[in-house]
Amino acid sequence: MRRSLPFALAGLLIGSFAWAEASPPKPAPPAAAQAPVKKARKAKKAKKRDPKAPVANSPGFQLLAGGVSRVSVEISQKVDITEHKAEGRIAYRMKGVVVPTRTNRLPLETMFFPTPVGRVRLAELDDGDVDLVIELKQPSTPSYKLVETEGGVTLQVDFPALAAGNQPKPAAPKQAQAEGAMR
Repeated sequence: MRRSLPFALAGLLIGSFAWAEASPPKPAPPAAAQAPVKKARKAKKAKKRDPKAPVANSPGFQLLAGGVSRVSVEISQKVDITEHKAEGRIAYRMKGVVVPTRTNRLPLETMFFPTPVGRVRLAELDDGDVDLVIELKQPSTPSYKLVETEGGVTLQVDFPALAAGNQPKPAAPKQAQAEGAMR
């Protein structure tokens, strides 16, 4: 029996090769089935930017002496600016300005500072303009001006200091709140 075992195994191998050659080839799966599944990103239309257009950079926030708050943004050239007020929000529209760097469009959160300003962000509009959007924690009357600098101009928006009774209370750390609840 031992001598027939190698012949039996050889016969099985030869038979399986013959069967594989005789059977029709399987069609290849479509390319989409072979590749790992990835989420499709929405294709954005590439905006054609004028290389000579003014550029907005470095949106910023400062607390100045006396409790005055300042929101600023640097612009590479002097541009027309219009103010638009709504409840809880003020926007300064900069005509023909672009914001090519994505990080300059991220919001600045100012909720932990004693200021009427809650959030600041640069928003690109479809018509080729940019808004400096300032969301307010409470009503306030700011003043704005353009200051000429070596690299262009800076839009500065100043907010008056909060009244003594309107100061926001600092948030207690969550760990301290949890310890107080356990006692």
